[in-house]
Amino acid sequence: MEEQKVLVTGGAGFIGYHLCKKLSTITSNLTIYDDLSSGKIENVTDVPLATFVQGNILDLKTLCGLPKQDLIYHLAAQVVVPYSMENPLIDFETNAKGTVCVLEKARQDDAKVVFASSAAVYGNPSVFPTPESYGFHPFSCYGLSKIVGEQYCQMYREQYGLDIVITRFANVYGLRCHGVIHDFLDKLAKNPDKLEIIGTGQQSRDFVHVSDLVEALITVGASDRFNGETFNLGIGKTTSILELADLILSILELKDRTVITTTNQSWQGDVTKIWFDIGKAKQELNWIPKVTLEDSIREVIADRKISL
Repeated sequence: MEEQKVLVTGGAGFIGYHLCKKLSTITSNLTIYDDLSSGKIENVTDVPLATFVQGNILDLKTLCGLPKQDLIYHLAAQVVVPYSMENPLIDFETNAKGTVCVLEKARQDDAKVVFASSAAVYGNPSVFPTPESYGFHPFSCYGLSKIVGEQYCQMYREQYGLDIVITRFANVYGLRCHGVIHDFLDKLAKNPDKLEIIGTGQQSRDFVHVSDLVEALITVGASDRFNGETFNLGIGKTTSILELADLILSILELKDRTVITTTNQSWQGDVTKIWFDIGKAKQELNWIPKVTLEDSIREVIADRKISL
């Protein structure tokens, strides 16, 4: 990968930042492509060795006008499930049509593509832990748009001979992330006496640390052995939102003080349980997630200088 030209769409986002930070230590030919609609400019400036191009993946002229690339990590996406249910056309444009635009750039350059898909393609599975072979059962417009993206990737691989790897992300967390962990910490910082959980709290997720995810992404990007393969990237266990809240309160020493409440009503398209079977990634990528949820929460609390 040292001599390759690497493009990361959505490189100004949370995962994109961590991936680009690592890639910038490997290659001197790294380009970040992002329209900054949800990504942050500090995530770009903090990777000073990369070239930044502000652009939308739907802008095919700008995208295909970039220098020839060898490897494309396609992370740019609309990732908010409730938004996808309220705005299915915009979600489809970004995630489905946008992916085709990126694939057109790859076809023009004969570049390898690593596509970032999601646990949302499984919907509410009946098999746990859920393997890659489970199939598509979307429960949200977001999940459906990711399936369309995956299918286009496979079509371009079969019909145009592109080298493509699909990676399905579980719930990725870490520094600079804006997910349920940060949501809980924000609420507790405002009022440590009460913590409200959206939904029942019984919904559970497979939480994987961004550093572990990046390690897997680097592995599939650097090797030519995984063309056409799909990999679940999670930690291989599930944690309920109530268990997560309890862990955070324990770390902050608030268990005897904070009252947990639930709304008992989740958002449209929300799934009940995510629990990945990561046996394939372990075996074929020799990849084993290392960061524990507790260690990372302590890291985030220290970074945010939270004291209650």
